[in-house]
Amino acid sequence: MQKLREHEGFRFIAYTLFYFVILVLLVLIYGFHDMNAGPFIYTEF
Repeated sequence: MQKLREHEGFRFIAYTLFYFVILVLLVLIYGFHDMNAGPFIYTEF
């Protein structure tokens, strides 16, 4: 197990999966509807 932790490729994949899961959770929490551009601000002029 210790050798697996020290393996550079394993650490890269583990960190990549960890941050990918965080990004997916943030998108799920805040939803997909906020990813679009906001309302056009000059509509009222």
